[in-house]
Amino acid sequence: METFHQDLSMLCHRLGEVVPGRVIAPSMRFEKVNDTDSFLRFSEQYMRYVLIPIELPAIVTASEFASRNALHELYLLDKQLGSEPHIKMFEQASLTLGRNQLRKLRGMRDVRLLSRYRSSVLEGNAHGWHMLVYGIVLHLFSIPIRQGLAKYQTQVLLGFAQSACQSLQWSHSEWSKVAFVIQKMPLPS
Repeated sequence: METFHQDLSMLCHRLGEVVPGRVIAPSMRFEKVNDTDSFLRFSEQYMRYVLIPIELPAIVTASEFASRNALHELYLLDKQLGSEPHIKMFEQASLTLGRNQLRKLRGMRDVRLLSRYRSSVLEGNAHGWHMLVYGIVLHLFSIPIRQGLAKYQTQVLLGFAQSACQSLQWSHSEWSKVAFVIQKMPLPS
């Protein structure tokens, strides 16, 4: 599980080099990040338009589907995410992370839903979104949903922050300020 969080953090770090200032949907842009305050505004936008309405519910739903061994419903959710305009710009990175995690879980062949989902992704019949793989992992390892969601939210935002910190060369106090705010952000109810 810790490997997944490390991969997620690295993914967001790489995405952070590209995301700020880019269009998410025709009607909305992310805040351009040039200091800690603009980064915190970017984080709020990301949470409002991507994390809270799309990623966290997808994780919860994937975990529920895994608990019921509902593979068909998982495929439908996978397909639905593919048409979601707010995550289009994150698609390639998400699929790369999801596929990497599925590869790392290949030893769990006896878990039917995971094995079939992985096969469908490899055959090109499913996308393999990282949020769905994360939800499946939460179920497989009996990680409480709220704990998993809180860790996910923190890792995503810290990954973006690490990217901004390096590219903008924040001081230690600037990094500490942002990291403190991120770690204190409440999980949406």
